[in-house]
Amino acid sequence: MVRIFASRLGRLLFGIWVVMLVTSVSGLNMVPAASKNTNGGTSSGTTTSSKPSKPSRSCTTNAPRVFVENNWAWGSPGSWGLAGQQLGYQIQVTNYDSGCGPSSFVISMSAPDGFSVSVPTNTISLKSTSQGFLWAYVTSPSVIADGDYPLIATVARAGASTPDATFTSYYNVYSADTTAPTLFLSNPWDGATISGSSYNVVVSSSDDHAVSSIDLFIDNAYVTTATCDDVTYICHLAYNWPLRGLSGQHTVTFASYDWMGNVGLLTVTFTVG
Repeated sequence: MVRIFASRLGRLLFGIWVVMLVTSVSGLNMVPAASKNTNGGTSSGTTTSSKPSKPSRSCTTNAPRVFVENNWAWGSPGSWGLAGQQLGYQIQVTNYDSGCGPSSFVISMSAPDGFSVSVPTNTISLKSTSQGFLWAYVTSPSVIADGDYPLIATVARAGASTPDATFTSYYNVYSADTTAPTLFLSNPWDGATISGSSYNVVVSSSDDHAVSSIDLFIDNAYVTTATCDDVTYICHLAYNWPLRGLSGQHTVTFASYDWMGNVGLLTVTFTVG
């Protein structure tokens, strides 16, 4: 009796094991394994795929732009200069190409007879939709009448036979000036209280012609000078002043000079807290 029971139990357990095995096998993913193809993609059976290629960029060339930064008043191109004085003109070149590699551009500047023009570096390489700057230096004749003399800046793509763009600036000759420069936007201002480990002392100045330089005096002692360029009609001075151990009242005097020797002064009194 025991032997018969054991035999039946064995067949029952074997049947359960077979059912579990079949169920496990039927749940497997029988999709063939993917393999790499020579195009860097994968293939499964007879299906193949390849890595999509990037769309090629189109290159569109456009005429460049040339612009002279100098201005003797708001929106007025050019700079004031005395007879025989050398002025620097900052020339901006813009590459308006789209989707292209870098391109080289050549600038030039022409002036009336008797003027001397020097362009130390006349070629610039620019990426598409970028800009850069070059300098031209112009000296007027030692004897010349007052007036506005045109300066023609040109730009051409390297290798081109004709200019792509031009811009007209001016050398404004003058021989008399009796008006002193004005000073404004000082920091600190009169009556201010300042603090910290240091302070940025600043001021701006303009003239009816051109400011040549600005001196800074703190508590009647000379500190520094800002030399003005020929590009803009407003000149700026900035000085970082250490404040450690300087608590109390102080004065700052700004002195602005034009090319004819006229002097404008601004003095402010303030407190270091």
